[in-house]
Amino acid sequence: MTKHTLNVFSFLCIFVANLLFATHEDTVFEEDKDTTVLIKVLLEENLEGALIDVQGSYKVYNPEKNKVISSGSKGKRYYLQTTETGLKWGEGYPGIYQIRIEPNDSESSILINGIQYKGSIEAYNINSKIQLVNILDVEDLLISVLSEHFFSKKYHSITYDALSIIARTNFYHAVAKNSNPYWDLLASEINYCGYASKGIHSDIERAIIATKNLILTFNDQPFATTWTENCAGHTASFQSIFRKKFSGPEGVAVAYAQKERMQNRWKCTLSKGELAKILSLDTITSIDLFCDQSTKKVYALRIASKNKFVEIPFDEFQKLIGKNRVLSNDFTAHVVKEHISFDGYGKGFGVGLCLFSADYMAKSGNSTPQILSHFYPTTHLVKLGYIPDSFKETQKE
Repeated sequence: MTKHTLNVFSFLCIFVANLLFATHEDTVFEEDKDTTVLIKVLLEENLEGALIDVQGSYKVYNPEKNKVISSGSKGKRYYLQTTETGLKWGEGYPGIYQIRIEPNDSESSILINGIQYKGSIEAYNINSKIQLVNILDVEDLLISVLSEHFFSKKYHSITYDALSIIARTNFYHAVAKNSNPYWDLLASEINYCGYASKGIHSDIERAIIATKNLILTFNDQPFATTWTENCAGHTASFQSIFRKKFSGPEGVAVAYAQKERMQNRWKCTLSKGELAKILSLDTITSIDLFCDQSTKKVYALRIASKNKFVEIPFDEFQKLIGKNRVLSNDFTAHVVKEHISFDGYGKGFGVGLCLFSADYMAKSGNSTPQILSHFYPTTHLVKLGYIPDSFKETQKE
């Protein structure tokens, strides 16, 4: 084969590879323009009342009719409470059982019991109890939630870009599948504590701005996803670990984490008495693990005493024992005399983006699309500043 033939062959290989890669990263649903995806987060429910402090100009709406019922130019600070005929916030709103408090501009802010929130607040009087919902831009929600989680951590900027995209994908999926007309997410489930209560993580904020409106789709739909700190060599699918009937990509082998698997080994030992007390059992006679077939990662445990047993999902078990003790769901368990020994690898649920490996790839020169295509090889990267009705219809089927 001549040198000229080799060059042509190399060019063709590169051309074909670029075409294949383009199918992953270049599907675009809309033009690059300033768009806002609003998301509703249930903050609190069944409250007797709440101190709501609006600093700056605002309007109060009746959401049912989208009609302004009061306004102010210098702020307002009163205790929100229910009445027999509706709601009261300084003034009464007879016959109105839901209100939306909306700042007029970015200079105004809302505090609930001293905690600041972006966007607007909706309050509902349901059976003489107050339900509070925060309606905000999904990008602001991402900044808050990811800053809270990664406040003291440091990753490569490309890793944060990939993380921002999968977190946004998960929020889009949550909105698409939700059938509740009043809220999309629970603050307690996503660890939302107001607008960056610990402070804004500058790298997170930069990544979210840089990737605005970018999500992944599987079969043309956003899907449930998350991240794990160290998958120890293989990721499992979301549905296999969290036992959800969601459509999504399968897990993948991860050579970077596999290479360091033994360096990320951990061990936890509990006495039978301690575990029995935590699970309200009289003793412990056996432990059985329910595992994902392909990765052997644990999704649930059956822990038995002489007369009964408890079946518990791994995430609940980890919360009971402590995330600093049972580090991951990649483990084996052994009952030895009066103790139970857990021997495991990695850290986290082993699902989605492996941050350890993604960071290695980023530092090695891989781009954000290359990292995403590795962990989600059957998905597409799209720019989408709204959630089409077709998403919601498909998710509900």
